[in-house]
Amino acid sequence: MAERPFFEMYQPDGIYQPASYNHAMRAGNTLYVAGQVARDAHGELVAPGDAAEQAQQVFHNLGVVLKTAGADWRNVVKITTYLVDRNDSAAVTAVRLAHFGEHRPPHTGLIIAGLGSPDVRLEVEVIAVLED
Repeated sequence: MAERPFFEMYQPDGIYQPASYNHAMRAGNTLYVAGQVARDAHGELVAPGDAAEQAQQVFHNLGVVLKTAGADWRNVVKITTYLVDRNDSAAVTAVRLAHFGEHRPPHTGLIIAGLGSPDVRLEVEVIAVLED
């Protein structure tokens, strides 16, 4: 059986394709997923100004990346959420909890001054541990 490379990059089909980075990198059994924003497969921002709808797209994108790497929500060991407005926290949390079910990995939430576009309400990154 061929040995898996220590580092492996993931750029899954079905979500937007950034030109300057990969969506995820596996290092050993750890998967580092780049911060995901509410861009659809064509790169268009979903629901400008609506954090709950943007969160749905963000978690969809995260799910696609995890699946491409052979993982799912249960493999996630750390979540970081960046919000531009603390008033969006409850709506975004509800979407996150709906995706993770009873799995409650550590989570850090940050309120920041802004993201890559003024219409982007949130960005979420995760770290997952994969099985051999």
